[in-house]
Amino acid sequence: MIKSIIVDDEMLSRNTLKKLLEIHCPEVEVVAECEDAGSAALHVSGLKPDLVFLDVAMPGKNGIEFLKEYGEINFEVIFVTAHDKYVLQAIRFAAVDYLSKPVEEHLLITAVTNARKRIQAKTANHNMETFLHNIQQKTNQQEMQLCVPGIKGFQIIKLRDIVYCEADNTYTVLHLTENKKLVASRPLMDYESLLQDTSFIRIHKSFLINIQHLKEYQKGEGGIAIMSNGKHLDVSRRKKEHFINYMKQFFKY
Repeated sequence: MIKSIIVDDEMLSRNTLKKLLEIHCPEVEVVAECEDAGSAALHVSGLKPDLVFLDVAMPGKNGIEFLKEYGEINFEVIFVTAHDKYVLQAIRFAAVDYLSKPVEEHLLITAVTNARKRIQAKTANHNMETFLHNIQQKTNQQEMQLCVPGIKGFQIIKLRDIVYCEADNTYTVLHLTENKKLVASRPLMDYESLLQDTSFIRIHKSFLINIQHLKEYQKGEGGIAIMSNGKHLDVSRRKKEHFINYMKQFFKY
């Protein structure tokens, strides 16, 4: 059984989530319900749950403030009602799950399944450290961290260290600074979606680049993007116009 606590200031939301868990995730045992961060701190310390369903927007201390002040986080977290676009980005980069209200059954099942895997792998502390780091980087996006899953687990890297991402069937090769490489067990399209609204842009079916590492663009049928590590990457004809417009906007020329 997965011992869990629900933290939400709305009684109806707590009751609804508990009922959904009973029906769709019977392996989850709800051992306590809390309506604020203070109560949550007491119950988490005393009951030592495996998993906490944490409402982000609560009166008084919100869910993020609770995590910041709690200390060592040795439990998994599934966030609920993350409305803020930046908070959602920080959550996704940390490879943590979230649910929006009203909670959809299939998303709940997926989130619990993912949490179970992290509980078994004992990665909760690393994921939360990454999330709390990211939430502090609102004005410095390149310093945000990304949890990258691999065959043997995952690694944490900063966005600024990614020069470009390259498709490799269902995997993605992340080309990093200092000529390092990291193979991620997710396809390139996942990273294109994950890194939208950042400095990354898809220039080819095989390449997603960090424009912060773009050193030169050479005109041509599609053109060539020359990166900070010296690599010459093709820009597809179909993506050329979007890429040039993005460069103009990003570099303001």
